[in-house]
Amino acid sequence: MALSVSAAYLPPANVSLAPSEQKLVAQPLTDAAKDALANAAPAAVYHPSGSASAPLEPLEVVDTWVGRTQSRDFPRRAEIFNGAFSTLKASFKSFESALSATAPDLAGKKYGFTVEADGRLKVLDSASQLSRSDTQRLTDLLNRSLGLKSAAIAYRNAAIDTVDADSVWSGLGFYSLTNENFAKTLDLAPLLTDHDPSDIKGGKDRTFIQQLQYKGERATQATEAAMYERRGVQRFSTQA
Repeated sequence: MALSVSAAYLPPANVSLAPSEQKLVAQPLTDAAKDALANAAPAAVYHPSGSASAPLEPLEVVDTWVGRTQSRDFPRRAEIFNGAFSTLKASFKSFESALSATAPDLAGKKYGFTVEADGRLKVLDSASQLSRSDTQRLTDLLNRSLGLKSAAIAYRNAAIDTVDADSVWSGLGFYSLTNENFAKTLDLAPLLTDHDPSDIKGGKDRTFIQQLQYKGERATQATEAAMYERRGVQRFSTQA
């Protein structure tokens, strides 16, 4: 059989169909056809890989804590904090001068100090240069210096106020600072002592924020709630 292929258009022989005179009438199934349909097997059988009525997984509720924003009171608190630092530094210099005159053996040794929850000053033997007797003598002298003691307490209070007033997620409020944890968080002596800029040893202790970063307690939803409860009527506004 020869097959001829041509690109030329060949019109169909009939372009329209003549309508039929025959009407279509539905015919009922015969008994044989009904039996065949009833006994017919399915064309395909679906086997689900898992239970079609498997229960839904329980929903997990996640409680997300964002924390407070910076208070509108923060600039004023920060200003008080800076003023308290200047006063404390002047008081510490006066104490050091008096110590050099009255107890030169102690003045030549390196020591730190902080404020305990009850307001007493505590000596820190940060360089392991103090004997038990040295520590006791320094403790007595520090607490007898009423100007230094009151300045240190004022600084502690101002520091706590400033942290409380700042943002949790973008500021000092990232940490929880209280009367109870202040002593294990901050050594005041390195903040108040003049240092040679080229001496990088102990640099992490020389600023407030650096000591907070490596010794401070992280704030949590619980510590923030405790802070609000502690402050009571002094609660800061959470609006920026």
